[in-house]
Amino acid sequence: MRLLNLGCGHRYHPSWVNVDYRSTGPGVIAQDLTRGIPFGDDSFYAVYHSHVLEHFSKASAADFVQECYRVLRPGGILRAVVPDLQQIARLYLELMEKSLGGDREAQVCYDWIMLEMLDQMVREQPGGEMLEYWKQNPMPAESFVIERVGSEALNALAVLRSEAAARTRKSADLVPRREDRDAARKGDPRLSAQLHRWMYDRYSLGRLLQRIGFQDIRVCRADESRIPCFNEYLLDIDEDGSVRKPDSLFMEGQK
Repeated sequence: MRLLNLGCGHRYHPSWVNVDYRSTGPGVIAQDLTRGIPFGDDSFYAVYHSHVLEHFSKASAADFVQECYRVLRPGGILRAVVPDLQQIARLYLELMEKSLGGDREAQVCYDWIMLEMLDQMVREQPGGEMLEYWKQNPMPAESFVIERVGSEALNALAVLRSEAAARTRKSADLVPRREDRDAARKGDPRLSAQLHRWMYDRYSLGRLLQRIGFQDIRVCRADESRIPCFNEYLLDIDEDGSVRKPDSLFMEGQK
């Protein structure tokens, strides 16, 4: 039962075929996914990608999902994880109303939700305003940010706050490396990979999957999947059972 993890970053499992823009660990295949998925038709039982689809333009996202469909065998499962626009929008409206009413706690949280919604669409340097926000110590609304972003925030904060942060920057996804800063100046796709080019809610993502040909499309929990033994791979949950990316929409469809 072949399993394919696309855009895996540093979260991958040896039972899967793992692919990312650059190799991030042993056995991770380097591939620019804008150029297609480098496997034959009907090759995999399941395809998984987390916080990848939003980095494609609206038009090219359909091509990418079509590629996912192509490499799946009949009956196979696509699991797509994206930032949940509906969840973000509801929080934004709630926090805005409370902020207008003078709620000081809401005003601090409002600053973060605005970054979460907009920063990765408009940033001009690796890490963007999110990284500058995380550099603050103490960081405003820290518990709220961790609740929203999960272990990714905890890991990045640990790096930023350690005495050896300058020597260990490569271990945090959002901390810019020299080659990424150079890429920013050259317009290299390694910077553009950080940018969000579209956002999805359960309606728009479901409609996209349906248009490509997927059936039995479902919204799932982070710890719920039709992929056998999925939780054992610790792709959407951490070892303690907590959700790795709490700001996410989890959706599956079947070929």
